[in-house]
Amino acid sequence: MKKILPISIAAATFVTGMGLSTMAAAESPFSANVGIVSDYYFRGSNLGDAGAYGGVDFEKNGFYAGTWWIDDGGAGNDGLETDFYLGYGHEYESGFSVGLGLTRYDYTYTSDYEQEINVNLGYGQFGFEYSTGTDEDIGKHGDADVDTDYDFIALSWSGDVFGVTVGSFDADTDADEDDYTYIEASASGEIVAGIDAGVTLGVKSDDGTGSGTDDGYLFLDISKSFDL
Repeated sequence: MKKILPISIAAATFVTGMGLSTMAAAESPFSANVGIVSDYYFRGSNLGDAGAYGGVDFEKNGFYAGTWWIDDGGAGNDGLETDFYLGYGHEYESGFSVGLGLTRYDYTYTSDYEQEINVNLGYGQFGFEYSTGTDEDIGKHGDADVDTDYDFIALSWSGDVFGVTVGSFDADTDADEDDYTYIEASASGEIVAGIDAGVTLGVKSDDGTGSGTDDGYLFLDISKSFDL
């Protein structure tokens, strides 16, 4: 989700991680979700202002595919971000889970896009994500296309209400400010029948030799999921 450099994209953790658990619980192979966010953050980076989002998913026998979109106006952007993803996930009786997926991020306001491979491992309430991808900058330098590789790693713990995530983003560039780490603490739950709310508090820190000033943030997410 969203332009990846110098910030990042959108939700392999949200799409691949949360999507798997949500879809697996649905009786119908098709499900949908809608919601709003007070600010658009993904992987510790601010990618837009308040906006509305929605998605449609299909899951059967561990295989899943879907799309997710958000009106992510802000930072000079005016349009929609649309994500496409597919993959396979399985949870064993021991409590160990594994997932492998592909994700692509497209935008109506630019010809640039990102695509990545997502690997997710879990055991009980603990999770690990590794995503590696390419940021395709179309014609950024004259007529030349510039491709930038990147890696993202995250460790997470999620309880019934509270959760914690620590993540690190590393871009294959000469600019130190393109690399960063972050930590988030979140709380979520059902507030009204069928409507969920979550609040996330985070801090993002540069890994480079910049000012070293931490960037704190807080945002609210209200959503509803349903079978189709």
